[in-house]
This record gives sequence, C-alpha cells and structure tokens, in this order.
Amino acid sequence: MMATFFNPLSQTDRKKMLKDSLLSNEKGKRVILSGNEAIVRGAIEAGVKFATSYPGNPCTEILETLISVSGELGIYAEWSINEMVALEAASAASIAGLRSLVAMKHVGLNWALDPLMCINLSGVEAGMLVVVGDDPQSRASQNEEDVRFLASMSELPMLEPSGPAEAKEMVVWGIEFSERVKLPVLLRSAQRVSHGLEDVVLGDIIQPNVRAEFKKDEKYLVTGAGGRSVRLHESLHKKQEIIESAIERSPFNKVVKSGEERWGIVSAGMGYCIAVEALEFCGLEDKFARLKLAAPHPLPKKLLKDFCSNLEAVVVVEDVEPYLQTSIRAILAEEGISCRVYGRSDFNPRPVGEITFNEVLGMIERVSGRESPCINSRKPQVAMFRHMLISRPLTMCSGCPHRATFYAMKRAVNRILRDRAIFCGDIGCYSFASQPPFQLIDLKFSMGSSIGLACGFAKSNVDDKVFAIIGDSTFFHAGIPALINAVYNDARFVVVVLDNLVVGMTGQQPSPSLGLNANRTETVRILPEDIARAVGVKFVKAFDPLNLKEAERAFEEAIGYQGPGPAMLVARSPCAVYAAREARIRGERLQRYTVLEDRCTGCGVCTQHFGCPAIVMKEDNKARIEADDCTGCGVCAQVCPYRAIVKEA
Repeated sequence: MMATFFNPLSQTDRKKMLKDSLLSNEKGKRVILSGNEAIVRGAIEAGVKFATSYPGNPCTEILETLISVSGELGIYAEWSINEMVALEAASAASIAGLRSLVAMKHVGLNWALDPLMCINLSGVEAGMLVVVGDDPQSRASQNEEDVRFLASMSELPMLEPSGPAEAKEMVVWGIEFSERVKLPVLLRSAQRVSHGLEDVVLGDIIQPNVRAEFKKDEKYLVTGAGGRSVRLHESLHKKQEIIESAIERSPFNKVVKSGEERWGIVSAGMGYCIAVEALEFCGLEDKFARLKLAAPHPLPKKLLKDFCSNLEAVVVVEDVEPYLQTSIRAILAEEGISCRVYGRSDFNPRPVGEITFNEVLGMIERVSGRESPCINSRKPQVAMFRHMLISRPLTMCSGCPHRATFYAMKRAVNRILRDRAIFCGDIGCYSFASQPPFQLIDLKFSMGSSIGLACGFAKSNVDDKVFAIIGDSTFFHAGIPALINAVYNDARFVVVVLDNLVVGMTGQQPSPSLGLNANRTETVRILPEDIARAVGVKFVKAFDPLNLKEAERAFEEAIGYQGPGPAMLVARSPCAVYAAREARIRGERLQRYTVLEDRCTGCGVCTQHFGCPAIVMKEDNKARIEADDCTGCGVCAQVCPYRAIVKEA
C-alpha cells in the first residue's frame, strides 16, 4: 500500500537519485517514486519517444521529470502552448509510428476535447497514452470535475491506478493496449496518486529502433462529408467489444473473496486503498469481499456480476460523482441481481470533493448494520488540534512583480476612476489579487476568459471602465483569439498582460516570452506586445512594474485611451522565485532591504496597502523585513512615504 514519508535528502541529491532510478536498467530493483515519477518510468519502460504537456497540477512533474532524462533516452519532450496543441502533436507522432504520451490536468482535457473526439474516430498507430490529472476537492484548480464521464463520451478506455507502483505498470500496459486497438488510452491520476510516494519495482527498458513515417489513409480525414465520420463512429463502436474484453481480463482487476461474506466493497484507484484501510481499522476485513477495478470505463460487467451475485449489498467508494455507483446499479438491475448498491449519494444526493475516511466508515456501518465506535473515535482527534491551525490568506510571493503591478494599478484606478471599474481576472498566481489588500479581481473563470469577458462587458456598454488581467503563459494559451475578437469588434477596454517570463504558479516552466524551451535551449522569443501590434491593437505599451512611477503613468495613459479597439499594457519583470533561483545558480547574492527604525512611523502602508509577506509589524508597531524572505525587488522602498526602507549595506 502507498505510504507518504519525510525525505531528508537535499533537492540536488534527490534529483540525482531520481535520475539514476529512471535510467536504471536493473530489472527488479525497488525504488521510491511519486505517482508522477512512476508514470515517467512506465513511459520509459514502454519505449515512449514523444511527450508533450502543458503545466498544470497535479500532472506538472510528469514532463518536468521526463525532460531530465530525455537527452539520454532520445525522447522528444516539449511544453506545448496549450493542451489542445499538446494532444494534437502527440497524436501526430503516434500516427507516424512513435509511441507517445501527453499529460494534462482535468480542465486541460476540456481544451483538448475537440481533437480528442476526432482522434477517437481516426485512431492512432503506435501506442498513445493520455494522462489526465483529476483534482477532486479542487485543491489546485478553479473547479473540480470528473473526467470519467469524458471517457464514456469518447468511448476510450480509461485506466485508474491506486498508487504509484500500479501507475507505472498501467502506463506500460496501457501503451501496449493502445497499440493493439489503435486508439488512445486514458489514464486518470488523481492528486493523491500523483503526489503520493510508494515502493516501485523497475522493469525492462525498451529502446525501440523506429523512424517516424506517415502512411496516408483516408481515415485520418475526419469529416462529415459523404458520411465518413459516421462510418468511423460505427467502427469505434465495433472496437468496444475488444476493449471491454481486454479490460475484463486486465491484470489490474483484483478480487479478494472467500465466498462466506455477506457484503462487499467495490472501488477503483485510491478509493480502494481508503476502503481497505477502513475495513482494517474496524476489524471487518473478513466480513467484506473486495473488488478493485482496473478501469472506470469500460466496466468489466461479467466480473461485477460474478462478484455481486451472492452478496446482499456492496459499498462503492469513489471521489466526487457517483459514476461507478450509478453504472454498477444499472448493470446489476439489467441482470436481475438483487445485491443492493450503496455509495456517497445515499448520504448526500449531490456529493462533492474527495471521499473521506469517515465517509467510508459511515457507509460500512450502514451496510453492516453495526454501530462502529471507530467513526466517533476519530473526530475528537481532529478537534483537539484545530486551534493550532493558522488561517493564511492566499497571496503572491515576496518580491512578486505582480504585486507592484496591482499596487500601481489600484493607485491609478482609484485616482482616475474611483470605484467605476470592472476587473476580469484569469488563471494564474495573479488571481490572488482578488484577496486583500488589492481586491482587483471581480470575475475569474477559465484559461483566457478574462479578455472574452471584457469584450462582453465593453460591448454591453457598461458605464465602468473594463480591465482584462491575464498572465503571459495564459495569454499565449488562450488569450490571443479573444484579443483578435476585441480588435475586430472594436471592443474598448484595457488588457493588462502580467509577463513574468515563466508559468509561475506551476513551477516556473518557461513561457514563450522567456526565449528558452523545455530543455532550456535558446529559441525564438515571442512577446505579447508584438502579437498585439500584429493583430491591430493601436495602443500597446510595455513597462517595468518594479518602477512604480513608470507603472502608474502606463495605467494613466491606458485608462485615457478612447479607441479604436482595446489598449494593451505589458508589465514585464521576471518571476521573483525564478530570478532568485537563477541568481543562486550563478552564485550571486540577492540584494536585501531593511527598515530604519528611527524613520518608521508604523503607518502600515507597506503591510496593509502593499502587503509583501516579507514585511511584518513588530510589537512596537514598527515594520521589519524578514531577511530570509526578501528578494530585493526594492518596491517597498518606493512605497514607503517616509523613506524608512533602504538597501542593506
């Protein structure tokens, strides 16, 4: 069973050990890997030669890890501009004969759904695995979804590992199975699998000697003309029997049953581990039969019927929606099997989030009819430590250039517009500006939606000045079409591109504006302002947000612009975390700032209005800069009205 543990190794040592493990050809060797790292090892063992991704938790580390060994293994790996492009590129490689892998988070699959619903019709040649990181509980996403429904809609098989070790094996099996049925295979890896650690047994590394070659075939022309797509859809239907048969015989299905049990547990993925732990905790292992499913789609009907046929009831353990519960009820009802099926929806008609240990205990109690003391015994333990939990508001990092941008924006907006402004936000760490002290985000939906929303407000003729706030990577990912729409339809508002050169929220992966690709080799530097001018934006201005006077002037000019079309500002300064890391690599010491106590009046501008987390108020109401947190951006020195903040000597 998967276990998480504290790793005392330094980051450098851990990276070296990880690389050695990933490249090791010692079959049978046992190593500790996270779920994402295990997926990479599975791809290596399966002979993947082409990998793409767009960064997004919980799957970011997959491509990052693969990049670290791609040179030694001859694997092409890229950060694609968005998930749609990533899927399209990986599918082309597969069609040309290279085994491929594409990784994305659950909302990324929404972006890639358009091509996926055609690739499932055309099929592929070499094995292709689509890893989707689901985010029950919405810990690192704007929403939680349930991608299992998309597997059903696309008629593609979806595997679901219960831990890192199984994830590695499923990758190998899934890519080989994909090649057999000539279809992409989906692999759902939820947060707890992606980031958990487990003992993983290494297998053989395959190094296929293949050369990409496209063999022309009309099936790759997915079109409704002449009824072709309908015929391809019919062909996809015919493959379902082969897929269902393979899933039925999958080595990842697991049955634990003596024949004497009255009740059962059915689950897939991490839910199975929680169910087993709950049974052990209550001492009911011998009272419940257990079925672990390899895949939520398609379900192994015969296996389910055989498992449930002589049981009174089963408990279905799963996150978010009652997908398995509903499907299993339908299968048993169709066969006239009287086994009752319980799940989360019996406690809550509309369940949300990750399933909890206590929820599973409650379902076990309901089915067995026993009042279990183990449920109540856990609650006081949580309450005992709740007073120790400190509430922390979401905020940007110390030295983040976005904080300076928002400070300058708020000053200009308050001075010129008062409260007559609408701020459309987007996906990225700058969305924390919705929190105090700035509160400059009024709406935030999906990638790139800020500019589209601003178009709608502007063309609705609202009285307020409209702003679209978007990051550089998000702009390249999804903002450009909406910007063209704004120019084309003469929508008048202010676009603010926060260009920190990297994808800051997911770990500082390079953005096209940085001029480095995934392997940190130099490439063409693409700037948002160049794209804006190319599509006809008349007012375009780039500035350094760490220079507050320059930043405020830029906002004043943009607010005053009357059209035609939108005004666009680009606030460009490197991500503070990225800049600090690069400085350490070069052996440079960061400049620090300090507070002169005799000048500090305790006015609170630096803490209450600017809000840098490196600045705290002491008991004597004087400000202090925490040296370990200061990155030396110097904006606080510009903010302080009494010039009490200066560079350290």
